Amino acid sequence: MTKPAARSPLKAWLVQACLVALAFGLLFFTIWQQREEIRGIFSRPLDPTLFVLAFAVYFTGLVLTFARWYGLVRAIDLPFRFRDACRLGFIGNVFNLVIPGAVGGDLIKAAYLSKEQHRSTQAIASMVIDRLVGLLGLFLLAGVAGIFVWGQATADAKRLIVVVWVAVGCGVTGLVLLFGQAASRWAPGLFEGHGKVALILRELRAASEAYRRRLYVVVAMIALSSFTHGLNVFAFYLVGKTLFPVGLPSLARHFLLVPLTLFTTAVPLPFGALGLSERVGKQLFELVGHPGGALAMMGFRVLMYGGGLVGSCVYLANLRQVRALTTEAEHLEAEFEHESDAGVVETLGHGQP
Repeated sequence: MTKPAARSPLKAWLVQACLVALAFGLLFFTIWQQREEIRGIFSRPLDPTLFVLAFAVYFTGLVLTFARWYGLVRAIDLPFRFRDACRLGFIGNVFNLVIPGAVGGDLIKAAYLSKEQHRSTQAIASMVIDRLVGLLGLFLLAGVAGIFVWGQATADAKRLIVVVWVAVGCGVTGLVLLFGQAASRWAPGLFEGHGKVALILRELRAASEAYRRRLYVVVAMIALSSFTHGLNVFAFYLVGKTLFPVGLPSLARHFLLVPLTLFTTAVPLPFGALGLSERVGKQLFELVGHPGGALAMMGFRVLMYGGGLVGSCVYLANLRQVRALTTEAEHLEAEFEHESDAGVVETLGHGQP
């Protein structure tokens, strides 16, 4: 293979500068709109106990996401230790939340597996499946919650519940087609060549070959994903309870609205889709008559950055290895961009699910 052409650093930094400006612009606009509510919150004493408890719940869920990836990697017989999964998970979290313009955290983890095991295809496959499992678990949690709140839901909320279940159905159908390798039989020509679609399909085929003999692991990880997202919802609820002692929507409604709010953190904007998630949270919670969705998301983001601070300590403690992995991840990214002519690995590595 010819050596991938180097990307323009100036162009990359200009793009990142625009994205950072967009993120902070959205955030400041939301803060300006909510300025009266913010004054009201800081005019009364806040209970730090609930916030500390919220961080403990969130941090537990964060570690469980590392356990999910560990389970998926071990399912394809790659030698891997849980402490390495946690170490790389924290480092990847820093890349996703804190370092604008860096390669994605998923690519850091895939680079480690590729470097240590010399099986880059299965390393990428583990990240693809982990991301799909995370998203399906997120929507499944919201869909089940929608069933419980259907009787009290407004017309807009009911439409939202239907959309969630459509997403769940699409996700399940996609996994069935993936593990059944239907596309390989129906349209084998799609897997040929060096285009973006062909490259994505080949990676998904590799994922299906790696996991279809152990589908029970995938099902278990979907269940773990829903449980982990449930912990995030409960942490979000505790933050809301801290900020709004009265008038907060029920926990059941949080299980519908919060997963959809947190889904936006997967959008490849700097600092965990800063600003965008607050805007979406505001609009979703207005469906149930609560004006504080954006402020609750800001409070939850403090938990996210608290987890990022822990990850920063892990990052600094492993700085030499991180630099090597960053270089490896950049090479991996450039290699895939060269093959696809479109940067397929940009779909990896950003966001929470």
